[in-house]
Amino acid sequence: MFFFLALLLALVPTQASTKGQQLNDLVDGVERSFARMNDFDADFVQIDQNPLNRKHEASGHLYLMRPRKMRWEYKKPEEELFVSDGKTVYFYVPADKQVSKEPVKEAFDDRMPLAFLLGRSNLRSEFTQFELLNTKPFLEGTMVVRMYPKRKTDINDVVMEVDPANYQIRRLLLSHSDGSQREFYFSNTRTNTGTKGDFFDFKVPAGVQVVQGIGQ
Repeated sequence: MFFFLALLLALVPTQASTKGQQLNDLVDGVERSFARMNDFDADFVQIDQNPLNRKHEASGHLYLMRPRKMRWEYKKPEEELFVSDGKTVYFYVPADKQVSKEPVKEAFDDRMPLAFLLGRSNLRSEFTQFELLNTKPFLEGTMVVRMYPKRKTDINDVVMEVDPANYQIRRLLLSHSDGSQREFYFSNTRTNTGTKGDFFDFKVPAGVQVVQGIGQ
């Protein structure tokens, strides 16, 4: 009995140390992966859940490029475009004939962290704490990490699922202080395909109203 108790006590710190090393390796791997990227594109599914647990799903294709350029092309359930040229963010809904815009520095949208990550490739500068979770991942083969942002926003924490084989982020879940959540799934990911910078330029179509501030 004493032998098994001693063995158990010896294993506990070893397991904790191993888990800590796994977490550091995972965060380092994601940072290295983004540091090597000049551009990134993937199919995405976005699921919004309000405080009353009502859900809305959308999907399309995402493009990212240094520094802080991004283009979210929504195809379902309706056509929308959320794009940043690195300085200004635009949200265009063709059916509404309206474009919302605001400076990147003032945009506190859930889609922005990916652009900032690609621009800085340093998770530890954006988040104060990391936890490797034992919960079952939504996507088989991924590892789950919870992160707490440094910046004061309405985002309480971010959970990401990472493929440990290539350190690509496959899922993101952002939880807000009001109880709402926004979730992203990424698939068919490609990196460094040579996307041109002018692909992220946005020209306001004729007859479309422009309003200041993105009320998303």
